[in-house]
Amino acid sequence: MPEPTINKASQAAGRHASAQGLSQINSENFAHHDDIPDRDFSDVLPPLGSADDVDSDHETDAASVGFTASFDQAAPASGVTHSRGGGDVVLILGLPEIFTVGCDALSFTAKHFGGLGDVPAGPHFFWAAHPGGMATRSGFWIVSEGANRVHAVRWDSSSELLIDALPAEIPRDVNALHAELLSYRDPTARSDGAGGSVGEMNESRAAESERIWGQLTSCITGDLLSRVMGQPKAGAAAWHISTTDLVEGQVLPSAERAMEQHISHMRRATPARELRFALDQHSKTYSAERLGAERTREATDATSYLLALLDSESSGSDAVTEASLVGELQIAFLAGVHLGNDACLEQWLHTVLRVLLRAYTLPRRRPTLAADAIRAVTAQLAYGGDWLDTPLTGMLSEARGPELRLALIIYKRRLEEDSSDGDGDSDGVARVTAAFSRLEAVVAGPAFGWDLRGEYLRKGKVVMEDGEEVELEMKELQAEDERGEWAPEIVELDEHGREKGLISWND
Repeated sequence: MPEPTINKASQAAGRHASAQGLSQINSENFAHHDDIPDRDFSDVLPPLGSADDVDSDHETDAASVGFTASFDQAAPASGVTHSRGGGDVVLILGLPEIFTVGCDALSFTAKHFGGLGDVPAGPHFFWAAHPGGMATRSGFWIVSEGANRVHAVRWDSSSELLIDALPAEIPRDVNALHAELLSYRDPTARSDGAGGSVGEMNESRAAESERIWGQLTSCITGDLLSRVMGQPKAGAAAWHISTTDLVEGQVLPSAERAMEQHISHMRRATPARELRFALDQHSKTYSAERLGAERTREATDATSYLLALLDSESSGSDAVTEASLVGELQIAFLAGVHLGNDACLEQWLHTVLRVLLRAYTLPRRRPTLAADAIRAVTAQLAYGGDWLDTPLTGMLSEARGPELRLALIIYKRRLEEDSSDGDGDSDGVARVTAAFSRLEAVVAGPAFGWDLRGEYLRKGKVVMEDGEEVELEMKELQAEDERGEWAPEIVELDEHGREKGLISWND
C-alpha cells in the first residue's frame, strides 16, 4: 500500500465508511445481520435546542450547537462530573449544522448535534466529518470509568479538527442538558411524550452493538492510548487522532511532505501527529548475532521477535505486554477503517501479515497471546466484512487481499502440524486451534469467500473469450509445499558437476 499523503488521506476518508450494521459476533456464533443505514436527523428537532435561542453576544463556539445553559460560572476542564447517573457524557461543541458523527460501532448524520449521554464504562471512539465524505475525519478516544464524567471537545473551524474544549466553553450545569442529549445506546431515540423514548434500535440490537465493540477494544486502555498517541495534557478530555496522522518512522516523499506542510499552514493546523507502535514496521524479526540456520529460522518465524519484545526491560506504561500488543492491533485497525488513515491500516497489515501470522511457534510458547491475537483478528475481519459501508476487502489493495488469504492458509497448515506434534503445551495449542476455527468460519462467509484448506486445483487450462485454451499454474504455495523433507538444499559441486563429500567407487 502506498504511503499516505494529505490528498490521498482525504479521499480515503470518503472511501472508508463508518461502521453501521448490527451484526452479532461472539465466540460461538458469527451470524449475519442486515446493515442499518445512516440515519438522517434533519427532520428531528435539534437535540440541544435551536441556535436561535442562544445569546449571540457570548463569544464561544458552543453557541452554534444551541446550548441554553448558563456559562456564567464555567466548569473546569478536568474533573467535570454530573449527578444524573447512567454513565459518562460526551459533549462535542461547535459542530456545523449538519454533520456526520461516528460513535463506536455506529454512525449517523445529525442536525445540531451536541453530544451523547449514558456512555458506559470502557474505551470509546468518536469521530466527525463533513457529510459529503471527501474531507478528512477527526476523532478522539475516551476511557470511561463509569464515574459520570463529562468529556468535552469542540470543533475548531480553522484547522477542521476536534480539540479539547476550553474551560469557559463547557456548560456549568450539565445536569440541565442531560435529558436533551442523544442516547449512546440508540442515537435515534427521542421522547414519546409519555416519559419514555422510542427509536429505531431495539434492545437486542443495542446489546449487539455493545458486544461487538467490546470485542474490538478488549485490550485498549488509557495507558496504551497515551503511549501510542502521546500523553494528553493535564485535564485533557480525550486522546485525539485524525486521518492525516502518521506512524512514527514513516517516511513521506519530499513532494508529499511539502504539500502536507503547505496545507497545514493554510489551515493553521499543527503538523500531523506521529503514532508510536511497539511493532516497528522497519524492524527485522531476526538478530544480527544469529548465523546460518538459526538466523533463517528467526527470519521466517516471528516468535522470537515477539518474545524479545515481551522480555524487554521497559517498565511502567512503556512496558510491552501481551495485552498491549493486541491493543495496538485494535487501535491501528479502528483508526484505519473509521478515519481512513492509511498509515494505521498499513500498521495493522504489518502486524497481522508480518508478525502474528508468521509467529508459527507462538501457540506452543505463548498460547494465551496467540489465542487472544487470533480472536482480535477474527472480530476485526467479521466487523470489516459485515459492518462497514465499504467492506475491508474494498479498502485493501489488489495485492494485500490475496496476501492476507495466503498468510491465513499457511498459518492454518502450521497450526495443524503443531497440533499433531503432541509436544509441549497441547492444551494451549488446542485453544489457539479453536480460536482459528472461528476465524476460518468468518472468512468462509459471503463477505470474503475464502477457503483456507489450500486443497484446490493449482494447474489447469482456461478457455478465453475467443475460444483459445491457455494453461495456467498458481505458484502461490510453492515455497510452502517445498518446505520440510522435500525442501531444496544448496550443495557445493566439484569440477565434474558432482556434489562434494559423496563417496565414489569410480575415483
